[in-house]
Amino acid sequence: MRRLVLPVLAALCLAAWAAAFFLIRTQPNSDLTIIPTLMVLPSLTPTDTPAPTSTPTLTATLTATATIAPTDTPVATLLPTLSERVLEIAVVMPGVYVPPTLTPFPPGTILLPAPPNPVEPLPDATDTAPPFFGWYSFESDYPTIRYAPPWTPRLSQFASRGQYHRTEGAYDTAIFMFEGEGLRIRYVAAQNMGVFEVVVDGAVLDTIDAYADELRFPVTEVYFVGSGAHRLELRGIGQKNNASEGYVIGLDTIQVFRGDAHTLIIPPSSVTSEPTPEPQPAARIELGGAPPTLQPTGTPIPPRVLTAEVVIAYDENGNRTVDPAEGVAGISVRVVEVNTNRIIASSFTDERGYVSFEVVTDAPAQIVVPYFGKTWTVQRGGNSAAPAYTLLLTPGNQPGLIP
Repeated sequence: MRRLVLPVLAALCLAAWAAAFFLIRTQPNSDLTIIPTLMVLPSLTPTDTPAPTSTPTLTATLTATATIAPTDTPVATLLPTLSERVLEIAVVMPGVYVPPTLTPFPPGTILLPAPPNPVEPLPDATDTAPPFFGWYSFESDYPTIRYAPPWTPRLSQFASRGQYHRTEGAYDTAIFMFEGEGLRIRYVAAQNMGVFEVVVDGAVLDTIDAYADELRFPVTEVYFVGSGAHRLELRGIGQKNNASEGYVIGLDTIQVFRGDAHTLIIPPSSVTSEPTPEPQPAARIELGGAPPTLQPTGTPIPPRVLTAEVVIAYDENGNRTVDPAEGVAGISVRVVEVNTNRIIASSFTDERGYVSFEVVTDAPAQIVVPYFGKTWTVQRGGNSAAPAYTLLLTPGNQPGLIP
């Protein structure tokens, strides 16, 4: 029975598959349905994976380095300029003098060193309207002349226009404002006239003594006052000539020069030399103290090399000479300054009883043998040999032990 079951199941399966195949084939192609099938994929067999090994890597190390600080970069600033740029360079060179360049005057300019002298009769300013050019005469009754206090008009056939003004006040004034470069005053001189000043812009230009033995109408010199407007003042100063009978001041005319646009007055430079001082005799000379008397000073002795030789011997045979075997060794010998008693050298005698010294000193010195109380004064010689000093000991007078 079991044997029949397996074939039957297999047949059923085949029939089922055949039916399914027939149904698929009978369907139109547009209606085909894709049935997913199960695909058996091969399984991956796990394998041993090698462990990752550590690979050395380069590590960046930060090292402090000097950083250059950024500097300010000058930025050109645009400035508005003219259409033409003018370059002016001033160079200063020590010791080099560059004379100034003369400025040319306009053509037709007339240069004058001073206002020209007036030629009378001058034009009368009363008959002409300003401005005035050249020389003009302003009569004493001109409207802009101010008198303080009022002056008195007087008639005279010798005056400019038959009339002048006068005052008996010793300190009265006349003031006139004008414009020009030159000025001249025609005043009155007589037996009763005093002294007055010509003042322009506060500066006294002249002092006039108007005394005369008869009536006159003189003029002053021509004053150069510079261009522009000025203030003239005639003022009495309360003085008079010794021969005068009063302090009267009289004015006839004021004459003014004004150059035109083509006239230029340039006065020459006045060279003033400084006065040379002259010796003046002394009224009295008093000696306050005598000059100090120079005292003679001693000339210091220059330091020199002092040399000396000393021999100390024991005259055993009594022949009063030093024999080779008679020298006494170990005796202290010193060189001492006489003034200060300072030891400047010290030594001991050798087996021959001999010792020598060579010292530099500028003071007198002595050689001292303290043990025997013997001293010698060292004599300064020239270039001769060193002096030798001998101490000869007698046998009977010496102590039993000599150190």
